[in-house]
Amino acid sequence: AAYEARTVGKICLAHVYTPQGIMNAVTAGVRSIEHGNFLDEESAACMKQAGAYFVPTLTTYFLISAYGAAESIPQNMLDKINKAKERGLDSLKVARAAGLKICSGSDVLSSMQPFKSMELGLKAQVLGNHEAILSATRTNAELFGMAGQIGTIEVGKLADLILVDGNPLDDIATVQDAAKVVYVMRDGQVYKNVMAA
Repeated sequence: AAYEARTVGKICLAHVYTPQGIMNAVTAGVRSIEHGNFLDEESAACMKQAGAYFVPTLTTYFLISAYGAAESIPQNMLDKINKAKERGLDSLKVARAAGLKICSGSDVLSSMQPFKSMELGLKAQVLGNHEAILSATRTNAELFGMAGQIGTIEVGKLADLILVDGNPLDDIATVQDAAKVVYVMRDGQVYKNVMAA
């Protein structure tokens, strides 16, 4: 089972789908498995033992399935996308049951960038709202080796945060609606503040 591995900073990640590919990658020292749509209990156990992170990219499959034909994606590719889509949430259930460190990434195509936040809603179907948010904040920061700088709101960390009009623990869609994002700060610099208006 082939996989594509690359190193980003100090993190070796692999875009891989099948159980054998996942185990091959993790055995070779890969620290982050992207996609993993066909993750099973054996490959999840291998990841757990190695301390590897799991980055399901559910959004891209849902979007390409819905809009791929309009983007001129060939039908044979759409068939593969639909198979991966059908297994995405199941693999997330397997990952959660195995106690894997679950991160967040969307892997969406350029024209579909406005839908990136859809990932949290899809993940919340399995993880619940709180764990879905943690996957995009605290756990992503751990994967990047930046837990001491970002991922949680603590004294001494970079001030990277958003404020929303509503409670995403009650309704995850709150963070998916740009109109409800009322304040954005990155590294202490304010980029959006509609609260002052």
